[in-house]
Amino acid sequence: MREIFSFIFDKFTDPLTLPIEPLYEWIILGVIGLIAYAASFRIVGDMYDSGSISGSFLGSLFHWIIRLLIFVPVWFVVYWVIIIGQWIIANWVLALCILGGLIVVIAAVIGIFHYLNGRKA
Repeated sequence: MREIFSFIFDKFTDPLTLPIEPLYEWIILGVIGLIAYAASFRIVGDMYDSGSISGSFLGSLFHWIIRLLIFVPVWFVVYWVIIIGQWIIANWVLALCILGGLIVVIAAVIGIFHYLNGRKA
């Protein structure tokens, strides 16, 4: 059964690539896979210890489902961190202007808030 679950997992995760050099992509995806494996192994082990499940089929099924449910969101976050990082590197002047504008707006909102609260007292 493990081979079938592994095949299904691979079919779901194979299209999940990262927009970087292949060597770095493989390393990062390997680390994400290791994190997903370790976390799902721990969770399923806790399920066995608590008596929630018994038998190798259920353990394997839950392991692969949990592994997929961890892998995909972690990949999603890493993917967007890379995309945003590449955009910031390519457009650093614009990124600094946006950051500066956000700081000015936040400072103005905080200043207005403190001014209005001070007038009421």
